[in-house]
Amino acid sequence: MDQKRHIPFNSVDLTSLISALLCLINLGSTLAFNIIVSLSLLALLSNYTISIGCILYRRLWHPAALPPARWSLGRWGVWINAAGFLCSIWAIVWCCFPATLPVSGTGANYGPALWAGVVVLAAIVYVVHERKHHTPPVIYIEGRRAAGMKFIGISY
Repeated sequence: MDQKRHIPFNSVDLTSLISALLCLINLGSTLAFNIIVSLSLLALLSNYTISIGCILYRRLWHPAALPPARWSLGRWGVWINAAGFLCSIWAIVWCCFPATLPVSGTGANYGPALWAGVVVLAAIVYVVHERKHHTPPVIYIEGRRAAGMKFIGISY
C-alpha cells in the first residue's frame, strides 16, 4: 500500500497483468474470449442489480433502516435507483443472447450457463460453510472501530 496515495499498487499491477493475459485468449479462440467477456459482464451486472435492488428495497419498504450517507441523491434517489435496477436487468437479458445467428456450437453464448454454474456453486459453498463462519463487513468494521483502528478514506 502506497501510504502517500493510498493505492495498493501490487494489487493494481497483478489485476492489470491478469487482464492483459486474459486478452491474449482472443488470439487462440474467439469463442473462449466471448465466454469470458459474457461471464464477466453477467457477474458485474448481477452485482449491480443485487446492490441497487437491496438499496431500492430498503428505500421503499424500510427507510429508517438505512444509515446516514455522506451524500444523497435527494428526492430523486428512488427514481435513479429504480432506473439503474431496470437498466441492469435489461442489460442482463441482452447479455444472454448469442453473438451470431444462426446459432451454432461455436457461435453459442455459453456465458449464461457458466454464470448459473457459478451461482449454484456459490450457493452450495454458502450453505455448507459460510452460513456459520461468515463475518459480515458491518460487524468487522464495528469491531475494528471499537478497537480504535483507523480506516483509510472512511470518516466516522
